[in-house]
Amino acid sequence: MYGDSIANTPNINQLAKDGLVYQNCYTPSPVCAPSRSSLITGMYPTTLGTQHMRAYKKSAQSNTINSHNSLPYYSPKAKKPVRFFTEDLRANGYYCTNNSKEDYNMITSPLAWDDSSKEAHWRNREDDQPFFSVFNFNVTHESRIWKNNIKYSEEELKEVSIPKFFPDHEGIRSDLMTNYKNIEKLDKQIGLIIDQLKADNLYENTIIFFFSDHGGPFPRYKRSIYETGIKVPFIAKWIDYNNTGYTNQLISFVDFAPTILDAATIDREFSFEGVSFFNKDQRNYVYAATDRFDASTDKRRSIRGKKFKLIYNGDTTTSVYQPVIYRQKMKTMQVLDSLYKNQDLNTYFSNWFSQNKDRFELYEVSEDYYETRNLINNTKYKRIRKILQHHLFKWMEESDFGNMNESAMLDSMFTSNMSIPKLNMPELTITNLGYLIKPNNLQVSVGWRNKKEMTWNVYKPGDFIQPKDDLEVLLFRPGYQLLIKDFKK
Repeated sequence: MYGDSIANTPNINQLAKDGLVYQNCYTPSPVCAPSRSSLITGMYPTTLGTQHMRAYKKSAQSNTINSHNSLPYYSPKAKKPVRFFTEDLRANGYYCTNNSKEDYNMITSPLAWDDSSKEAHWRNREDDQPFFSVFNFNVTHESRIWKNNIKYSEEELKEVSIPKFFPDHEGIRSDLMTNYKNIEKLDKQIGLIIDQLKADNLYENTIIFFFSDHGGPFPRYKRSIYETGIKVPFIAKWIDYNNTGYTNQLISFVDFAPTILDAATIDREFSFEGVSFFNKDQRNYVYAATDRFDASTDKRRSIRGKKFKLIYNGDTTTSVYQPVIYRQKMKTMQVLDSLYKNQDLNTYFSNWFSQNKDRFELYEVSEDYYETRNLINNTKYKRIRKILQHHLFKWMEESDFGNMNESAMLDSMFTSNMSIPKLNMPELTITNLGYLIKPNNLQVSVGWRNKKEMTWNVYKPGDFIQPKDDLEVLLFRPGYQLLIKDFKK
């Protein structure tokens, strides 16, 4: 897709030919769960309060202590109105499935999916029902590198293209080759999905998004606010086959939800922080944030324009490198640790281990993709820095829980004992036309179902419903206690 020919990816290559390759697509977080929270809501993780990794655990009981940070597990209460965008699709007749990763670092809306399981598939919908289906592929996850014990020949390892900041070491080459092999496995899995769409005569009339949830699985990639951590591959196969080729349009994950609803011609009363790809007024900047990754915290913020990128370091007394147990299992990380301890690490990567940071970093990323030349002290770029800093701080002021530490953020969301707020009881009005549900709060999602049914229907305000039996009504709002109320018919 981008010119690297080592991995054989015929299906991804064909998808790129059929679609539009976005060369400047960015995630607002370089780690998976916060990224997913942004994708499903069209909001920034720092607005949602989902920016701290492993903040929420579905199986954890109230006030259970998170072993990673000595704070309770929590589902955050957002600063702004928020709704899972698939609720809007379902309310308008779409069959929505997720196969099957659902970790959004917050409670999942019970109304988000018709089916969220390993069996979820568009083929389970009613005939001719429009659909939205998500398929999550785990084969390229970082764990699939360190769990792999394959030994490669010298000839195979010579084929590997090493990023310029990595030292040339057999262990690193081996990990890179494993990643290539995993990408080839991913390509076959994607091919199966495409084959199913074609077998169902759906491929031509289906919009397909293909992307990763953050940068690559290596050190200075995943969990890193540098381009390697937040810039992601992205192909959109549109129904319009004139919309193909390559584009440099700046795209953020917060833009996906409004774009999908725009493509489905669905309006909603809640605004997004993202902007539809189809808007004439496109974004000039993309934003990203890092905070706590498991047990380590590294508060950093970035703004990226068409050519330049500014990074703000909230804590200058710590290294960019933060130990993460999962990453330490990788040969590449073990090699880097060993070389650093022996003072034999190249200058590009030795800066990663440096025990302090500049308050700001400035890079001309259009020319310096790996961000090895910090221009922050170059007076030639003083004006550019000033402009970027203005917009970055404005974004942080508007959309950032991260100006607080995690404990202070929780105190602002909840009471000191982490008491989760409750929702008001809904009202049910019976008329000749059917039942009306009044939730008493415009910021809640409302669902209903006949007693003993499994799947919740999304309720659209003002609609009349005709229950077949006794009725259950559900109210959901992120950060609040889920409310289910029984009504007798």
